[in-house]
Amino acid sequence: MRQASKTIMQFFLIIFIMLGAVSLGRAAEIDDSTVFVEAFNAYKQKDYLHALEKCEQLNRVFPDSPLRDVTLLLIARSSLKAGDNERAAKSTVLFSTEFPESSLKTSIEEELKVLAQRQQKGEILAADKTLQGAARKVSSDRVARERAAELKIEMDRVAKAKAEQERLALIKQDEERKEKERLQAEKLAKASIKVALSLRQPTESIPVGTYGNLPLEITNEGKISEEFILTISVAKGYDAVLTKADKRDENISRIKLSAGEKFTGSLSFKMPAEMVDGHRSALTIKAVSAKFSDVSFQKETVVISSAPLVRVVAKLAKQKVAPGEVLRYRVAVINAGSTSAKDLTVRLQLPPEVVSLESPNSAFKLEQNGMLAFKIDQVDMGKLVEMNLDVKIRDDSKTGRELRGHIEVFNNGLQIKERFETSTSVVEQIK
Repeated sequence: MRQASKTIMQFFLIIFIMLGAVSLGRAAEIDDSTVFVEAFNAYKQKDYLHALEKCEQLNRVFPDSPLRDVTLLLIARSSLKAGDNERAAKSTVLFSTEFPESSLKTSIEEELKVLAQRQQKGEILAADKTLQGAARKVSSDRVARERAAELKIEMDRVAKAKAEQERLALIKQDEERKEKERLQAEKLAKASIKVALSLRQPTESIPVGTYGNLPLEITNEGKISEEFILTISVAKGYDAVLTKADKRDENISRIKLSAGEKFTGSLSFKMPAEMVDGHRSALTIKAVSAKFSDVSFQKETVVISSAPLVRVVAKLAKQKVAPGEVLRYRVAVINAGSTSAKDLTVRLQLPPEVVSLESPNSAFKLEQNGMLAFKIDQVDMGKLVEMNLDVKIRDDSKTGRELRGHIEVFNNGLQIKERFETSTSVVEQIK
């Protein structure tokens, strides 16, 4: 029996070494090999109840573990050592049933075999009170040691945490003091930055498609040298830039001024061609401290566009027309803007029921797209240019049909096209 016990202990030791090597890199993981090693170690330390707890955990969490056979044997031996003969016999029988061909059967102690045979005969196996008491004492001693170790660890942790808290509190107080001093110094530094910014208001409107220049002055009224980042806020399309007064071809976005120094420059921009007459746009120049982004000075001005405002009235001479009737088509181009409209191309799309009567002296020219076009060199403010065209209503025009067309006006200089609907006439039969 001693030889068999020695053999099984050697077998478990080999298993332990193999599993221990596998689990070195997985100390924090819980797997069947780790749990078995803990159970085996507890058995070696004669803490049989702890060994049984770990075996139960292994069987519960890992029911399909390949360590099932050695776990059943470890339960049988731990139960025997702990005085639980009934469980020792049951685990031995279970091992023999599940692993009938296992070579480990020859390592089972004679005492376990006898207990298994007695249980299978229906005999009630009494517990060994002495071994049970000894097992409980070993388990209690271990629990007491673990609790003492945990208590010491916790006391050390609390002491370290308290010391660390006190250290951090001192650091925080020092940081708060330094931050307070820094904020106070920063506040004084920000308050010392003083700038006078002047941006001249334009006296006249700016024609669309042309450039405007607004004189600009920035003076450092502080006591020390300061650097500023210059930005312009304006709607898209104005292409606004800042330049020096003596270097109009050099854009600037940053200036450095000594105490009392003045920068003289210009805010240049292009009035977008698509702006309508009288459009008001705000331009804002901002000087931001290079040291403190929340310290800034700004000046705003409003620029007004001047542009031609073209409208077209196109209609037949009568509102009610008859099939086959010849009459005049009148086109009036009006400029209601504050500047002259120049270099215009006007294209007329007649209704399908209306055909033009060609005339060699007509200003209208037929284009490939079927539209009639004519040129206008200039329409002054508050003026109109009128063109007339002789047309005929198609003979097959249906009664009640509304005659609709449209006009396109293209400003060649500003590259702007506008579309207008023509006035509507109705086809009626002559009574």
